[in-house]
Amino acid sequence: MTSQQRHRVVVGFDGSAPAQAALAWAVEEARLHGAPLVAVTVLRERPGADPAEEPVLGPLRRLAAEVAGDGVEFRHFHGSPAAGLVAACGPADLLVVGSAGGGWGGPPLGSVSRACLHHAPCPVAVIPEFARERPRYDRIVAGVDGSVPSRRALRFAAHEAALRGVRPVVVHAVHWDHLGVEFVTPTPDELISWGERLVAGELAETGVDAETEIVYGHPRQVLIEAAEEADLLVLGHSGHNPLAGLLLGSTSDHCARQAPCPVVVVRPGRDDGHG
Repeated sequence: MTSQQRHRVVVGFDGSAPAQAALAWAVEEARLHGAPLVAVTVLRERPGADPAEEPVLGPLRRLAAEVAGDGVEFRHFHGSPAAGLVAACGPADLLVVGSAGGGWGGPPLGSVSRACLHHAPCPVAVIPEFARERPRYDRIVAGVDGSVPSRRALRFAAHEAALRGVRPVVVHAVHWDHLGVEFVTPTPDELISWGERLVAGELAETGVDAETEIVYGHPRQVLIEAAEEADLLVLGHSGHNPLAGLLLGSTSDHCARQAPCPVVVVRPGRDDGHG
């Protein structure tokens, strides 16, 4: 398997509308990568402890097949939903979850998705419930701040864009409030120029050909606005450049909750399947 190949696309599936949206998105992602698709349900009951378990699993299997067709493998485990999904993934997989949920009496997938963002061994895609109803923009956006995690996100976004036949868009936010420097006050134009140099360096480092957007504003607001007309927003996790002010730990969590498009968060120090 090369660094650009994905092992599997694993999607958390509890039967809720957000989980169905996540599964529908995962179908296309698996097709683009030529990767197996696995739908995972995690039940709190222990094996054999509850005879009502099969009546729950049967409808879930049928619903998963209805959404994804015959190409989906259905698996179920017992325990904590977040822990079960994290355990079901390997470093080269992509874990896909809905942005909110809570079907079959389980906890909301909002809490599950947050736990997965922080603990999964692989990139995590968070899919809004109404992602299928959005128009296609042919825009894959990567948030970049000069950190190693955001560099990995840039590579991930470039590969996703190549699979879709589009050019990735790099968005970098600069804002004086987050610079932490008191003895000098740069102008917005000076900050933009600094951001342009940073992004140029990142593109040279990664070898990625991309459009660039350097925007003066708070990273969260800038990225959410960029997501308005994007098919996918890709961010690193826990990246921090003190000058750029892009705290990708908190920013990625915020965007995963608020962005109108699917968001992929690439964690640092993991083999994310994109080199």
